[in-house]
Amino acid sequence: METKSELNHVIEDDYNEVSFTKKEMENYTRQKDKCKFPNALEEYKWSSRQIKICSKCNEEKKLCEFNGNTSGTDAFDKKGYRLRRPECSECTKSVGKGKKEAKKKAKELGISYTAPIGTVCGVCGKSPSSGNGLVFDHCHENNIFRGYCCNSCNRSIGVLGDNIDGILRVLNYLKKTENFTIIQDENGDYVKI
Repeated sequence: METKSELNHVIEDDYNEVSFTKKEMENYTRQKDKCKFPNALEEYKWSSRQIKICSKCNEEKKLCEFNGNTSGTDAFDKKGYRLRRPECSECTKSVGKGKKEAKKKAKELGISYTAPIGTVCGVCGKSPSSGNGLVFDHCHENNIFRGYCCNSCNRSIGVLGDNIDGILRVLNYLKKTENFTIIQDENGDYVKI
């Protein structure tokens, strides 16, 4: 995330002031062959007339109310539009505050933000690998540390809503074509049979 000193590209349009980071402005130069618009302001004007539903609050908002999301080195999708976060800027801020709180609570308990060497993913059990490292995972409801997950598992949990309801919907969906029963073992963990 850029610091306030990097938010130095302020452009006034007909309605308000719009700020772009130096890095965001450079996306349109660096990937000029991939983007549909010549610069961030032109895309902003277009995105202020588009609607998207936030994945967290489920509200309809203007597309410009969603932060950019750079996947790897690409800032733009196949059609040349700026990649955006699935959640709106307000929800991104809220999640960020929750993560800070979870980090603070973990620190008080002596839990490191960085996974100790030798740690495996708490979901898939795999060791971290290049491009799929371990991340600090936290409960978004209680803002407490859950464990360390690989990027892939962490993103998957998030895509499913970061809650039990989302996971249950997936299990019920899979149950339509797969015959399995879920029971608890002696440790209280759920196992599929």
